[in-house]
Amino acid sequence: MADVPADPAPADASRSIEALVAAGVPVLVLRGPATGSRNLVVAIPDDRRAAARAVVEPLGWRYAWVRSGLLRILPALYYWWDGGATLTLHWAVPVAPLPGWMLRRLQRVLWQTARRSNDGTFEPDPAALIVWLAVQACRPGRGHEDDWQAFLACLDSVENLADARAIARGIGVSRGLERALAGAANGRQPGRGALFDGVRAVAWRIALAIQAHARPGRVRRLLAGVPALGDQAIRCRVAGVEVRAEPRVFVPTPDADLFVELSLAALDGRPGPAIVEVGTGCGAIALALAAALPDSIVHGIELDEFGVRCARRNARRLRLERVRIHQGSLVDPLPSNLRGAVDLVIANLPFYPTREYAPIGSVPRMTIEGSGDDGLGLLRQLARDARGFIRPGGALLLQMFHWQWEVLSDELAQLGYRAGTARRSGPFVLGRADFIGGTTMRR
Repeated sequence: MADVPADPAPADASRSIEALVAAGVPVLVLRGPATGSRNLVVAIPDDRRAAARAVVEPLGWRYAWVRSGLLRILPALYYWWDGGATLTLHWAVPVAPLPGWMLRRLQRVLWQTARRSNDGTFEPDPAALIVWLAVQACRPGRGHEDDWQAFLACLDSVENLADARAIARGIGVSRGLERALAGAANGRQPGRGALFDGVRAVAWRIALAIQAHARPGRVRRLLAGVPALGDQAIRCRVAGVEVRAEPRVFVPTPDADLFVELSLAALDGRPGPAIVEVGTGCGAIALALAAALPDSIVHGIELDEFGVRCARRNARRLRLERVRIHQGSLVDPLPSNLRGAVDLVIANLPFYPTREYAPIGSVPRMTIEGSGDDGLGLLRQLARDARGFIRPGGALLLQMFHWQWEVLSDELAQLGYRAGTARRSGPFVLGRADFIGGTTMRR
């Protein structure tokens, strides 16, 4: 079984910072490697956000949140890479569920007290940074663990907390700073609770109450400024093609690039190939193959209506007219003229056994959990049904756990396939089985 790295070498998010500095965009690093985090959080001036976006957009990020709907109220751009490195660009202090302008004074203090580092970025004054981190630690929602760890690390660099307390009083967040300091003394992260002083404390309590009771869950998370996968549209790059995975649609993983690579290898030398992707989701793999093979005919099949609409929108956005998106189960929606004419069937169907299922954000369970005790029920059914469409010499390309491939390989042989070497990616494999025709197993 051939291996590929489980954690592909990420395009280093710090290269984006270097590019921003080279382009003359001031960058104030609030959280990053110095605090032991791969999650880079930086501030940029409000009037330079368009310039910053123009610098980062051409770089090698894999995913980015689409700024639409409730996400528009958050003063930030979010990018992340294979391997987990992330970059967040803020042009105001994040204080959701209230708007960022509520802490405009803290943003000014951060810049006024910062000093330039040798690498051209700006380094915040520890006293001002402690206040910023205390604000983040008091916000609702998940995702503030890194802020809390950075707060604890920053405490060691502050000789006199009087400066931090003076800054907090001046901008009206003394209560938040004191809660964070008390939490550090007791070994507990403060979490959602008091933050503002004076009359703004009332607005904060109301905002917290609204956020806590908002339904559905994705709205509650968006109001907290911490969306999860499946809550909001995400831009994804797969094999040089950019698509959108909209809410409730599975977000393509980095394995999608491997799907495209292996598909192109299987189709090498075949003119005008007919390709079918079952479980196409937002259409990323199908569309990447259509872009790479302009003479191909590509059919994407998706059971979920949200996925179907999403894939069709992506096809229109990319102007790929030789792609057909069908709604239905497995190969049922394929036209009859494709019988015996398909060169490649690709499938990234749900394969997690129930015992190994774990939720991923707001992604529907049906897109992850497979059927049957071993999770292979849908893959077995597809292998049987696809025989009516794959031409002899065509291929089936499937993703699953590596132990599942060992289970399925013998069964595929009885269905007229010859299972080949699988490419491994972490705990998963992409297994190719060539269809040679005939069968010793009746349906």
